[in-house]
Amino acid sequence: MLSTSVPISTMDGEDTEASTPLNPLLDRKSLGCQGGLVPSCWLLYFKPIVAISVGALLFVSGTTLALLSFTQVGNVPYLLGPLFLFVGLMFLVTGLVWVPVLKQSLEQQPLTEVNHGKGDQVEHKHH
Repeated sequence: MLSTSVPISTMDGEDTEASTPLNPLLDRKSLGCQGGLVPSCWLLYFKPIVAISVGALLFVSGTTLALLSFTQVGNVPYLLGPLFLFVGLMFLVTGLVWVPVLKQSLEQQPLTEVNHGKGDQVEHKHH
């Protein structure tokens, strides 16, 4: 993982180096989390929530624009409504699929951390 080193002087006059990660979500120890604990849910689910919100906003505006263009009430370009519908639906589905993928990866992460210490050895039983 990428990190930066910063020299720190203590009161005793000793110089030590502190390492700060460039991506704080990947380094659990820098967040003060112990073992298999994860950062707060807000940090983990921020991007999917933004994707769902943007998708819903684009989808609703696309629906409105499509209805306006099909009923010829407003002077709306013909393809603008379906374009917003498509992009909004794409963001919405991406955000909705992202949440279960995050949950599954968080459930599997403690298992992979435990297996790193033992190595990936497979026992073969002979009959």
